[in-house]
Amino acid sequence: MRAFVAVDATSSALGELQKDMMGAWSPRDVKPVEAHNFHFTLIFLGEISEQQALAVREALSAISFEPFSLTYTGVGAFPRPGNARVVWVGVDREGGKKLEALAQQVVVGLEKLGFKPDRPFSPHLTIFRAKNRHVQVGVEKYAGRTFGTEVVDRVHLKKSDLAPSGPTYSNVYTVSAVKEEGK
Repeated sequence: MRAFVAVDATSSALGELQKDMMGAWSPRDVKPVEAHNFHFTLIFLGEISEQQALAVREALSAISFEPFSLTYTGVGAFPRPGNARVVWVGVDREGGKKLEALAQQVVVGLEKLGFKPDRPFSPHLTIFRAKNRHVQVGVEKYAGRTFGTEVVDRVHLKKSDLAPSGPTYSNVYTVSAVKEEGK
């Protein structure tokens, strides 16, 4: 199966932002990511066997984190707005640090199984795939804004099924955050 480890993003503010941003471009310029597919990829695993999936589940069961909040802040593009492949939403500094720490904990556990990230983790959420790579005007309009909050309380091993209409993601295994004693 084609797999990755991720945190889902479910804030309705993201869908509202996406609808609003569509006014900046033509449908020929960008393709919106479907809201039910919004997520932060902590590490992409690629094609893995059922045996590897079981080992990944075991490694993920060893991670421990408390729920935390993040705020969606700013919009950008990779590799850059003048030559974009994706348009993304960022997160606030504190939430980003917690998301980075969670990603690092996942990566450390999975490196023991031979998985290595293909690039350093950068907390961002893809909301559009760019068809016309010049999306600078829309990105600049939303760059400094704040769009809503999210509570991160689960990490998922996800599988990705690719189809001509786009990918379908499903959860294979879920790790829930642990609540701090007395809270």
